[in-house]
Amino acid sequence: MFIISCVFALFLDPLFLYIPIINEDIKCLELDKKLKNTALVLRSFTDLFYIANVIIQIYFEPKARAFRVMGKSYCSTIVLTKGAILVEDALDLAKWIWRSHILIDILALLPIPQVLIFIFFTNMRGFRSRIVPNSLVLFQYVLRVLRIYLSCKQLENHVQSVFKFFTFILASHVFGALWYFFSIQRVTDCWQFACRSTNGCEASSFDCDDHALRNIALVNNLCPINPPNTTLFDFGIFLDALQSDMLRSSDFPQKFLHCFWWGLRNLSSFGQNLQTSTYAWEDLFAIFISIIGMLLFLIYLNGIMQTYMLLSTERSKEQRKLMKMERKRGPAIASWLHNNDIPLNMNKMIMSCALRELDANKDVNVESILSIGLPLECLKLIKRHLCLATLKKVPVLQAMDDEVLRKVCDGYLKPMIYNENKYIIREMEPIEKMLFITQGTVRTYNTSNIGGSGFSRTSCLERGDFHGEELLNWALYNVNVASSSDDLPISTRIVKCSTKVEGFTLMANDLRSLVSEFWTNDIDNPLSVSSTR
Repeated sequence: MFIISCVFALFLDPLFLYIPIINEDIKCLELDKKLKNTALVLRSFTDLFYIANVIIQIYFEPKARAFRVMGKSYCSTIVLTKGAILVEDALDLAKWIWRSHILIDILALLPIPQVLIFIFFTNMRGFRSRIVPNSLVLFQYVLRVLRIYLSCKQLENHVQSVFKFFTFILASHVFGALWYFFSIQRVTDCWQFACRSTNGCEASSFDCDDHALRNIALVNNLCPINPPNTTLFDFGIFLDALQSDMLRSSDFPQKFLHCFWWGLRNLSSFGQNLQTSTYAWEDLFAIFISIIGMLLFLIYLNGIMQTYMLLSTERSKEQRKLMKMERKRGPAIASWLHNNDIPLNMNKMIMSCALRELDANKDVNVESILSIGLPLECLKLIKRHLCLATLKKVPVLQAMDDEVLRKVCDGYLKPMIYNENKYIIREMEPIEKMLFITQGTVRTYNTSNIGGSGFSRTSCLERGDFHGEELLNWALYNVNVASSSDDLPISTRIVKCSTKVEGFTLMANDLRSLVSEFWTNDIDNPLSVSSTR
């Protein structure tokens, strides 16, 4: 909120420069009362945020509280040390004042524009009397710009880019307002010149409330505008402001837009089109416009170059990372693709995505491959390639058409990895899932010791095999019956991994959802297929 108020204040302060207007009829200066009141109210509003920020820094920051405590006991400390000055504390205080920017905030609070415009401006008789007030206004404005820069320095890059663009727009606004203000000062310089040249008028302050005698015709002759006479008085770059009659107008939008366009145009062209007079301060103003224009251009160009270098560096890092990953993980990924007979048209996309996304320490398996952020359509194709043929081997599912089986692959199968010697299902435990094997070997057996024969009925399941068909039959007969995990069929065999196993599982709850979606439960014909096309 404080930064926003600072930005608003930067756009507001130049409005004070539009307040003076010329009364051409009696050759005097007056103030635009409506704009004056508006600018005063808005400036007071923004100053409240500066005041609040100063109070927060003094009363709420831990470092400031420590210095306040130190200040309360400072007198007694000096007595105890017999008048010795605590240099270390003084240095700490000075560092805190500098780092907290509280001094900048206090100086930015001073009502310098108000005092300049409302008290001194119309009473100034020459350029020399305006040097100090003008310098103070510019100094305070630079402090306000510096305050925003210090606040935005820690922000993210995209915010800093916006700030750079904002700086260019702000500079155009400021130079346009200065051009208007200096144009009025240049007019009063000509009036002073006319009064010094003859005795036709009194060299007064040219305040409209100052009823000094003036020879209007003489001033018009010595300060010609339409057409101009550079021999008598050269208005230089300010002539356009005089000829447009905006110096005598109280139409603020018209003045503002014209001056803003003047500032934007000359700042963009580095002041190349400015035709200055021999007036030294006018030349300095034009030089300053050119320098600021080039400086802002270089800042913008530097921002572009930094962005380009950053992107280039990131691309180089990414390329090196990919090359390193390709050397380290490429063979393992290629081996997995080959072992699973993944189609060649999908290999390149999977390899590229796996090299970018796969953790360097993560094993290459079906679970990790399906979690690396591949496009959804690619994930579906991989799952269908690995499981569709196995699903068709299940007797109960052979009655299903390919469209339904593809939906089963896409929405119900979940990748699983089992390490060597891992028990998948134990004897006499509920069967909670069907298993579809894509890599590795699983051994199934029971431990019935009938006739003292020990282990019996051992079989091996390999790639393309499945286990747990009884769970599918259970789901078919219980599709319309409320059941719990206690109702699951009990395994009569142990299912154990002989090697590391990759595959997919179909959980009991998912099976019930699958059956309810694709089958009608008919006791006489439990395999009656619903139309799902």
